[in-house]
Amino acid sequence: MSNKAKPNVGANITRRRVLKTTLVGAAALATPAYLRPGWAQGKRVVVVNFGGKMGDVKRKAFYDPFTQDTGIEVVTVSPPELAKLKLMVEQGAVEWDLVDLLPAWVGAAKQMDLLQEVDDSIVDRADALPAAKDPLACGVSVSAGGIAYPTDRLQGQQPKTWPEFWDVANHPGRRGLRTRVADTLEIALMADGVAPADVYPCDVERAFKALDRIKPHVSHWIDSTAQTVSLIQSNETDYTFTYTTRVKGMQESGVPMEYSFEQNLLGMVFTAVPKGAPNSDGAMRLLSYIMDPDRQVEMANGSGDAPTYVSSIEKVDADVRKWLPDLSSDNNMVINGDWWAANAAELGPRMKEWLLT
Repeated sequence: MSNKAKPNVGANITRRRVLKTTLVGAAALATPAYLRPGWAQGKRVVVVNFGGKMGDVKRKAFYDPFTQDTGIEVVTVSPPELAKLKLMVEQGAVEWDLVDLLPAWVGAAKQMDLLQEVDDSIVDRADALPAAKDPLACGVSVSAGGIAYPTDRLQGQQPKTWPEFWDVANHPGRRGLRTRVADTLEIALMADGVAPADVYPCDVERAFKALDRIKPHVSHWIDSTAQTVSLIQSNETDYTFTYTTRVKGMQESGVPMEYSFEQNLLGMVFTAVPKGAPNSDGAMRLLSYIMDPDRQVEMANGSGDAPTYVSSIEKVDADVRKWLPDLSSDNNMVINGDWWAANAAELGPRMKEWLLT
């Protein structure tokens, strides 16, 4: 038998394995958290959103690319319901991993302790708008509400700001406002000279006094969002509170209508992880993907709503960008969901009673 030393095969295999393990580990650490495939196997994320066109846009901009990158299936249902979320959390039977929420719903959900804290070690939103960085929810998109007016009549008299909307002497015409107290209260305060930054907490008595002044000049108190533009189209009213996407749609259909960007209410749609979510880890990683500035550009291009990063605005397609509000303008106001969560129950009935008097 030869005395020649044999190769230490076991040692070589061990070294190879160690080297391979080290390289794989280093690669994983260098990969964004939401792209690491190890967490994806056998998992899915259930997202509840508002469906419709925006649901389709989110599927294309966020959900499908996330699945392609991670292997985590994204299942969507709609619509979100705050009462159902509350019941699921209380019963310990949560079916949703991510839920889209309106501003007032975020405030209410926080009061009822229904949401998990956003893990900022996973979700990078450092450069997002301050209002988008709630400890328990991420602001994902921004819709703009302002004044719509016709371009085929009342030339040069159309109001562009809320003080002008209230100035019936210099801006004659029929007005249309919403029946809901949210938005209407803020509009009244800005019309009365309150700076957008000072609207909250709302001076409720001052707002109702301002509404008393404009009430005789309001031809329509509007329930349906669609009517905010159709009533102008049919020449039943002249100026209304509506949304950029509604006027954009009318213009694309050839209707002579314009929208003022001079003083807007900005409504943010949030996304949050419920307490007890079945796959909160996967949900947080999808939330990180949703808060990627470039992904939000694609969302804006598809939906017409603004991203929650000022830096993303300039990357949006030019034909869409002209319909986005100036997120940095002091003339615009971001709706405060926390304030409404504390006051909606009292003020909703008061608004209904006021409309009847």
